[in-house]
Amino acid sequence: MIIAWGKGRTRFMAVGVLGLFLIFVVHLLNFANPFSNLDELSASIDVITACATSDSENPDDSHSIAVPQIPNVVHQIWKTTDLRTYSTQMKASHDQWKQELEPLNYTIKLWTDDDILHLIKEKYVWFLSTYEAYPQNIQRADIARLLVIHAEGGIYADLDVYPNSAAEIQCLQSLNLEAILAPTSGTLGLSNHFFMAEPESPFLLWALYEGKRRGGATSRFIPLPYLQVFWSTGPTMVTAAFRKYAWLHGTLRHTLGLLDDRYSRAVIQHKAGRSWHGSDGRALNYVGDNLTMNSLMVVVAFFSITSAVACVARRYFF
Repeated sequence: MIIAWGKGRTRFMAVGVLGLFLIFVVHLLNFANPFSNLDELSASIDVITACATSDSENPDDSHSIAVPQIPNVVHQIWKTTDLRTYSTQMKASHDQWKQELEPLNYTIKLWTDDDILHLIKEKYVWFLSTYEAYPQNIQRADIARLLVIHAEGGIYADLDVYPNSAAEIQCLQSLNLEAILAPTSGTLGLSNHFFMAEPESPFLLWALYEGKRRGGATSRFIPLPYLQVFWSTGPTMVTAAFRKYAWLHGTLRHTLGLLDDRYSRAVIQHKAGRSWHGSDGRALNYVGDNLTMNSLMVVVAFFSITSAVACVARRYFF
């Protein structure tokens, strides 16, 4: 009788452990999933599959030439002005942006950590405590790019993003849109490695508010650092901010643009340095580069649950 109870208690504990593991997996998926639903964003944002301004169609009509709202400034961010410390695997794109766009009357601006801190203290004091409390530098870098583009307008490009076509970039600036962003997972989400916006973009301010809201203790309950960054300041946060923004303001007034995944490759090249990622991020990125986020999470959940069930069953029931 005692032996039978011992076996029953062991099985009961095993089932309990399995239940906790399943809760853990669901917890991960809840934070990893950047959208309340995984619908395409095309219903509430203009997906740009090609760029043709009105002046290219009517070159003799001076009234058809759009005046860009997005300034001719490319912003990039690094810890210091010494870009030799950026990566041992690739050269930072800063010089290539200068080579391609400076002859076209663009300014290529490199912001350092000190520059960002000065900007926050001068114009965004309400974000200072959140910014300083982030546990990871990449979280500060994610927020910094939103701050500099909101403050001055222009184009943001990660140091692993390289220009493929200056003409396409100029064309995008002339579309009379408040902001244009790069895609992730097809057109399911918004990325933050490359985007452009007018100064004081209402959407970017909204995204900053969302970033501050997620900057508290909640993000610390996310077990994986990679997902913590994505949820609190990265593409997950930006996409969630957009969905709320679109819901609040309606979908009829399209002022934001999203580059089609294929077209974005004609505009820029993203070599995805990902020097900040740990082993969890590198593993997910290896699969994620070839799957949509939805498929990736299904794969992670399936193998996690299957492995756990198999181990528990083999140990306690067979």
